[in-house]
Amino acid sequence: MNDVNSQGRRTKVVYPPDPTDSSLLTSIYSIEIEENEEVEWQWLELPDGNKVVTNYKIISQPEKN
Repeated sequence: MNDVNSQGRRTKVVYPPDPTDSSLLTSIYSIEIEENEEVEWQWLELPDGNKVVTNYKIISQPEKN
């Protein structure tokens, strides 16, 4: 999904990967990033071996000409 924010930049909504156990809930539902950005998801590994996304890092990519 592409959108245009108030500064005229194109953005997209990104959703985190699902937890490894469907009964777990993530604290992040979605984030909005610019087209030249990517997301690095940060996972928490639980004692039972399951994983869930708990944070993220936005990585800017060089703009293409």
